[in-house]
Amino acid sequence: MKTFRERFDFITVIKYGIIFFSFLLFNRLEFNVMPYSSAILITAMVQGASVFLTSILYLLSFLALGEVGLLGSSAITASIYAIIIFIYRKFNTKMKYELVAYALLGLIGFLFLGNTKTQISLNKRILTVILTVLLSFLCYLSGKAIAEKGLKFKLGFEEFTSLAVVTAVYGLGICNFISPYFWKGLSVVIILITAYIYRLGTGSLISAVLGLSFSVYYQDITFVSVFLVWSIAATSIMPVSRHASAILILVADYVIQTIFNVYSVYLLADFISLLIGVTLFCLIPSKSLKKLKERLYSFREKQLVRQSINRNRTMLAGRLYDLSGVFTEMANAFNIFQKKDESEDGAKSAIKKEISITVCRECSNYSKCSKSQKSLDEGFYKMIDIGFAKGKLSLIDMPKELGERCIHPNNILYGINKLLADYRARLIENANVKSGRDLIAAEALGVAEILRGLALESGTLLKYQSRLERELSDNLFKAGILVSELLIYREEERLSVSLITVMKEFSVTLTQKIISKTLGTEMMLYEKASISEDKCYLSFKKATEYDAVFGIANAVKDGSTQSGDTHSVLRIGTDRFLVALSDGMGSGKQAESVSSASLSLIESFYKAGLKSDLILRTVNRLLSINTEDSFTALDVSVIDLKTCSADFIKYGAPYGFIINDNGIKIVEGNSLPLGIIDELKPSVANTQLEGGDMILLLTDGISDAFGSSGEVIDFLRTVPAKNPQTLANDVLEKAVSLNGGKHNDDMTALAVRVYKRTCA
Repeated sequence: MKTFRERFDFITVIKYGIIFFSFLLFNRLEFNVMPYSSAILITAMVQGASVFLTSILYLLSFLALGEVGLLGSSAITASIYAIIIFIYRKFNTKMKYELVAYALLGLIGFLFLGNTKTQISLNKRILTVILTVLLSFLCYLSGKAIAEKGLKFKLGFEEFTSLAVVTAVYGLGICNFISPYFWKGLSVVIILITAYIYRLGTGSLISAVLGLSFSVYYQDITFVSVFLVWSIAATSIMPVSRHASAILILVADYVIQTIFNVYSVYLLADFISLLIGVTLFCLIPSKSLKKLKERLYSFREKQLVRQSINRNRTMLAGRLYDLSGVFTEMANAFNIFQKKDESEDGAKSAIKKEISITVCRECSNYSKCSKSQKSLDEGFYKMIDIGFAKGKLSLIDMPKELGERCIHPNNILYGINKLLADYRARLIENANVKSGRDLIAAEALGVAEILRGLALESGTLLKYQSRLERELSDNLFKAGILVSELLIYREEERLSVSLITVMKEFSVTLTQKIISKTLGTEMMLYEKASISEDKCYLSFKKATEYDAVFGIANAVKDGSTQSGDTHSVLRIGTDRFLVALSDGMGSGKQAESVSSASLSLIESFYKAGLKSDLILRTVNRLLSINTEDSFTALDVSVIDLKTCSADFIKYGAPYGFIINDNGIKIVEGNSLPLGIIDELKPSVANTQLEGGDMILLLTDGISDAFGSSGEVIDFLRTVPAKNPQTLANDVLEKAVSLNGGKHNDDMTALAVRVYKRTCA
């Protein structure tokens, strides 16, 4: 058996209670009762309310107001509307703008039969009918907007306008039916809630609509201005404190009365009605207000754009995975179809066979030699073995088995030497082809790995921070920075802020500081671009815990026009910092071009995201393939700004140094320079750094001037290691002085200082 609560539908009771209350308010839009409530009647029926119950409540509203004279015409109105709605429901058809004609038809009874306690003229009845029909249309638009959209979708202009007019009408009804003080207190609550949710523009519009009811009631348009002043006062300090904003309305109302005397006589009821409204607002839980703000602000979020971005990222990730698979298969194909090296045993047999065919068979003594074939074969193999060992044969290398029988030894020597030369050339060619294929296969695998990483990164859906976006937008607005669009998203541990400012001049430093403070983490400017004359795009990303600065000092060898030393300082993404020194062989233009080409390759590969071992192996092979003597000493340091660690990679480079408060540490290298031999392994070391550590890299022009690492350390202990540029200058100056003021070689010192960021 159902309980009382299950049988009693509170929502339905509230619904029809609101309808009945609306009937009462609309009937009292004027001093005398008028059937304006028929606008609510037809709207409620169209929106699905019970025809019978709504009609009964409609008639009861006139009885409640003591206007029995309108019961007859009102009954006719309710009957006509009920018949029309029944027909529409019978054919399952929705009523649209023909409602205006039906509203007019339903009021025919009032036009000819309507009677009140005070007789009214026909002109007044006609005017009442016209206003009621107009109200019916506005109530229809408002009711449809609330029923179909509610707080889920943004209202259109005509819907918002009709809702504003209907609200003003409700306010006028409350002033007439209950009290203007009640509407005043209720308006204050609405104005404060609006100021909490929206900025000045929207709040001012709503306050003007609320004030219009008050102005019509008192027939004084000045009250619209009073309500506007309330809104401006509330909005001005709402971001600081909602309670202070509420109190400011009380102060503003008193100041208005003091200066302009808008109330003529400022009654206690004026103050109490305002005080009750302010108190009610202050009693509303902040959690409820924030929830309402979230709901209303969802209209402004461009969900389609956000979903499209995530969808495109997913599609891109799939394509990148497919491309990664293509490059992986290419690498596998190069490895599978790699031509096998010819074995020496096979080559010896081939050489012996070729000599037998081209030399021995043409000899007149061939049949005689064939009788001792086994002995001759042994002689041939011995001779060919000697040829493989020495590279070239002479008569003294011919075995006894052949020397005693062969009548044309020079022909055999010439043939074998020629075949040996061809074999060596083929080996070199195969080795070069194999090296090229290995290089391409390794690059294909590297590209495949990059594509897989990009696919994994792109495939992660962006997590948008709508609430944080609004908070940041408000904070920037308070600081005078106008933002038209703002987007905050997280991608795993990455945090990014993108925004478009609509100002010609603004402070990037201030913007960065506000963003960092709002997000609770240090942010750094990652990208800046001008969109138009007064619009600028800014992108901020989460700053690493550490950062680095560098200093460079160099000198050209005496008599040379160009230094063979080149350097590179490159930020890789947001969390890695690469510094490198390349010392080309010798000095001058050729050394500089080899050194510069090496660094350009390394920079490009690192930017692309390839791994260090693959990058350096590739650069080494490319240099070694060159027929000229083009090798370079390379000193690379890759600093991880998140973990404050550094990888040191050295190819023929002299020692480097790590300087901190605890002492000086040497980073040694014992590898040959790049490009000397094809397969070359670098000296690699990983070191954990601390904030304030200084890294010093030198070319051999400076290290040779000092003579030993000990002398460099002794000098470094005498100079401060705080400013990297100053340190690089001091080291270069000391090296030149040790050479007697001469530059015996190109000289370069590169210093990098790692430091911990301070919060904004």
